[in-house]
Amino acid sequence: MSWGISMNDMQKLCDEMKANSEDAEQAAMLEGRAKDSASQGFKALSDVQTTLSSFVDSSNEIDRLLEEIQSLTQQVHMLGVNAAIEAANAGQHGSGFSIIAIEMRRIAGLVKETAGMTQEILEQSGSLASDTVTAIEEASETLELLEVSADLSIELTNKVARRTQEQYLNLKNIASRQA
Repeated sequence: MSWGISMNDMQKLCDEMKANSEDAEQAAMLEGRAKDSASQGFKALSDVQTTLSSFVDSSNEIDRLLEEIQSLTQQVHMLGVNAAIEAANAGQHGSGFSIIAIEMRRIAGLVKETAGMTQEILEQSGSLASDTVTAIEEASETLELLEVSADLSIELTNKVARRTQEQYLNLKNIASRQA
């Protein structure tokens, strides 16, 4: 059985095969990019999770410090009441009042220190919230790149499939002419 394929037919088959090869190379490259983008997306999402966990920890610490501030404020209030009672009872001889006043100043210092720590944690929380927003934006961008790469890969794959079908029909046509 002689195939008797013309040079024109052979050239057309070769051109189609070369185009398929180039498309396959591009598809492989895009799939690699898609895989890299997916890895970056998963890392970005992991970073978001870590940042959000830190934010929750900071919020819990703020709650604890606020409870401590409330307790200290109540103690200062009670000492003030006691100081007023003591001063009223002592008249000119308010030696007990000075002890209470010293304790009130100590507690007031603790309140000031606790408020300062609360402020620092609030600033850290704001920074963590900002970092979370940035991480989410980066994750979104990375996932968008993944989607575009996947779309291009699908388009190239479909193109290769169509070209393969054309090659099949061409080969079938050549074979039927040779028969």
